[in-house]
Amino acid sequence: MHSLVLALRNAFRNRRRSFVTLAAIAFGLAAINLFSGYIANVYAGLEQQAVMGERLGHLTIFKRGFQLEGKLHPKRYLFTPEETAKIEALILREPGTKLVSPRLSLNGLISNGEASTVFIGEGIVADHNDKLGATLDGDAGGRLDSHRDAGVAVSSDLAKLLNLKKGETFSLLASTIDGQANAVDADVVDIFNTGSAGTNDKYVLTTLALAQSLMNTESVERFIVLLDNAGLTEKSKLDLSRQMRAEGFDVEIRTWQEMSSFYTQVKGLFDMIFSFIASIVLVISAMSVANTMSMAVIERTREIGTLRALGLTNTGVVRLFAFEGFWIALLGCLLGLVITIVAALSINASGIGYTPPNSSDRVLLQIDLDWLRMGGIALAVSFFAVLCAAYPAYRATRVEVVDALSFV
Repeated sequence: MHSLVLALRNAFRNRRRSFVTLAAIAFGLAAINLFSGYIANVYAGLEQQAVMGERLGHLTIFKRGFQLEGKLHPKRYLFTPEETAKIEALILREPGTKLVSPRLSLNGLISNGEASTVFIGEGIVADHNDKLGATLDGDAGGRLDSHRDAGVAVSSDLAKLLNLKKGETFSLLASTIDGQANAVDADVVDIFNTGSAGTNDKYVLTTLALAQSLMNTESVERFIVLLDNAGLTEKSKLDLSRQMRAEGFDVEIRTWQEMSSFYTQVKGLFDMIFSFIASIVLVISAMSVANTMSMAVIERTREIGTLRALGLTNTGVVRLFAFEGFWIALLGCLLGLVITIVAALSINASGIGYTPPNSSDRVLLQIDLDWLRMGGIALAVSFFAVLCAAYPAYRATRVEVVDALSFV
């Protein structure tokens, strides 16, 4: 304790130099904290968009090989009504399961009677849709009517392209699973923004009954599993895989991260950028502490010689200067935390917005407080600060006591 108090007093003997070092640590740490808070908010938004907005749920279950050959031989990879009933019952027995939603993808031509264009979409049980995409941010759109099988939600740019309004009737044309042409009439019950520029001009969300009618089948393509807790995703995946094999179902189970390539790519990019910026901050902080402590050791060489002559061990000298570096780093981290909180609150209240890549919606710039990353960076800065403070002191202890006492 005595060494810590003495080190705190010594750390600010040259106040100007110490405060400059402290400020370098604080502002560098605040910068990386703000960036980590920003990407934490982005990750949370992307997770919400994938699980709810893209209606991926937490797990997706389909027959093995579907993603590779399902488009060429769709009939081979569909679940029959009997298989659907068994699988739904099996999944609902898994603890933490909130919803099991059968799906059927479709694509083809959409026509208003005067013009036609391509569409992609999927069929979903209307009641299930209310628990997924329709709850995103409270009012995301894409709603279906459980009492109208022919009711369809159309993406906003596609509606503009075909001049479709709510309540109007249009036609969907597609190939059935047997390769025959088929068409159905549908009514617009909702017009919504998908949130993605790549799908907002071609996406159609239908009831499962309408999709099955268009594809001329009673089967489904895959199952979406929504869990009570996202933290159970990996455990549920392993448990369901084991149970499915035991029941004789040869299926693949993918998590929402595996199904959302956009999330995976963005996360990989931001993680790399964060690592790069964090490395720069650590180098700047370490060099600042090293410069300050090197100057302090040089100025206090005779003092070090005197302490050694009075009986202080070399380890004691190194420990004293290491504690000085620790105090500078600790106070810098605390100041950086204050700056981070003030800056984050200011940014969140400013209403600054932007349109992300591959998005059709403007989003607000928001900063979360990522305490785990912030704590990790603070510990790393403190560790390197102690090392950079201890090394010059260690070198000073290599000098003979007589030479240190006569140092000018």
